[in-house]
Amino acid sequence: PAASSLLASFGVANLSSDGITTPESVDVHLSPTHLGTMSRASETLASIPLATLSIMALCCFVYLYQLAFDPTLHNFTMCPRLVLYMNEYYRIITSSLFHGSLMHIGMNMMSTMAIGTSLEKRFGTFTMALTVLWGILLTSVIYMTTSWLLYVGFGYEKMMYQHSLGFSGVIFQLSVLDANLTPNRSRSVFGMIQVSSKMYPWCLLVVLQFIMPQISFLGHLSGILLGTLQLHGADKIFPSDAYLQDLETWSALEAITTKPGFVKMPETGSPLNRDSGGMLSAILSGFGIVLQFGNHICETIKYCIFGRGLESNENIQLGDVGAAWGSSDVADVGVGTADTSFEDDDEWAGLPSINDARNSERERSGLL
Repeated sequence: PAASSLLASFGVANLSSDGITTPESVDVHLSPTHLGTMSRASETLASIPLATLSIMALCCFVYLYQLAFDPTLHNFTMCPRLVLYMNEYYRIITSSLFHGSLMHIGMNMMSTMAIGTSLEKRFGTFTMALTVLWGILLTSVIYMTTSWLLYVGFGYEKMMYQHSLGFSGVIFQLSVLDANLTPNRSRSVFGMIQVSSKMYPWCLLVVLQFIMPQISFLGHLSGILLGTLQLHGADKIFPSDAYLQDLETWSALEAITTKPGFVKMPETGSPLNRDSGGMLSAILSGFGIVLQFGNHICETIKYCIFGRGLESNENIQLGDVGAAWGSSDVADVGVGTADTSFEDDDEWAGLPSINDARNSERERSGLL
């Protein structure tokens, strides 16, 4: 009876007379809680568009390979010296697909699901797939190019030997596109501060670096630079909108285009600005945004150290300065002005006590 009760608690019923359960006598029941959890999970997966879901599945499959075979991660990371001088070009791809821990891939895939779903519904599945594929390639190229320029120009070789991996470079590329195409003009950084949507990826870059100093700053910066270039016209490497829309009608691709998660490109075409002047214009626009962000950082540091200053306080109503100093001979001070002609009253020290204030009121009322 004890064994029967235990098995029954797990949903196994119909034991035979000798206490041995045969395959025909097993009846497994799932509780409503389990069914509800499975239903929500299936609904979440069904809501993810095809390209985003595919890249998430690929990263998860690679991580399962890591768990099963425990490969040496240093053989798959992005290391500019090994790629440029040892010809290990496969690292350009593997560095984006491999992850260092369960928390690493978990955070990256949740971010990919949120940002990728939003973008794919705007772009369409084909454009999203091309964006991610070029992102994997070009974020690594920007990473290596920046490291090499620092080494050749300034003799700084640390970045040439540094190893990094993870999908976050591509995520930052997608975050730039998402932040600039969203109708919201501001976004919250971890619920602490509100910043301009255009500056959101840059602020996130700085905040994350302070919170987790061990993450790859250059890897994330490479993604932001690539997203900025793509946003301002460097996506000429993409097929035209007309070609991609025609591609969706090909019978050879019906196995893809008929999938439930497939998203067609909008009839108006891609929301990206493909007529903004090409690569040179994109580089100049990106450089301008970097300078603007640097200026904002410098201004913030200046205010933190030196304060706003008198000139920056012109929009603040100062009120009656004379009343604050205990003098009735000083005129009211208006907005943006400061009268320093009054003298300090040596006998005044702090605010009057409550009893003195009450006595003054009674004297004026003729009670004392």
